[in-house]
Amino acid sequence: MNWEPISSPNHEIRDVNKTVRDTEVHLSWFWSKEIDFVYIYKASADNIKPINEIDEQELKLYTREEYKVNQGYIGKLDTIGRTAYRIFPCQKRDGKLTVFKQENENNLIYITGSRAKIYFSIAYKNKLFHSRKKVKMAIMTELPLEKELLVYVKKSGGVPISLEDGTVYPFVRDFPAGKTVTPEIEMDKNEFLRIFFSNGKNAAQNYELIPE
Repeated sequence: MNWEPISSPNHEIRDVNKTVRDTEVHLSWFWSKEIDFVYIYKASADNIKPINEIDEQELKLYTREEYKVNQGYIGKLDTIGRTAYRIFPCQKRDGKLTVFKQENENNLIYITGSRAKIYFSIAYKNKLFHSRKKVKMAIMTELPLEKELLVYVKKSGGVPISLEDGTVYPFVRDFPAGKTVTPEIEMDKNEFLRIFFSNGKNAAQNYELIPE
């Protein structure tokens, strides 16, 4: 990549605006008359690279003509959580593109995508005159999940309302996309379960846990 310091404030990308509809994002920005091309860098907000570490393969070339036709830039939000878009001005010189190293944040915007949904159900099997019952848990997820993301909590006398409201148990296997039914477990007739995020606030930014 041929990075150069930005030669004039008039070359800067600024006033970046967004419109999000479902998984489609529409970006618009101030585009200087002296700039005919931009490079668009997209990354997870937690993994933005310093400018010097960005590879050309991670950049999308976008022309002024494309911008006019689309009235901006149209992209897809194909990851969960926050996504960062950074737009770099560039010029063509002697047949080569020179990218301006715009280091302020006027060319940077963050977009929060939809949260991935995780559905769960808990089925109890009671037998008359028995003090024990069997339980099956089913988890339906749009994306593969690491087992550490979820835990189940067991409580005597009622359904747990939080991680602290009972005894916490880990899951032993990761969850593939789709439906997973856990093996039956046996517990006291007066005990109840509920599934929670192991790290509630952080996980809730990216996932939505929904009882069925």
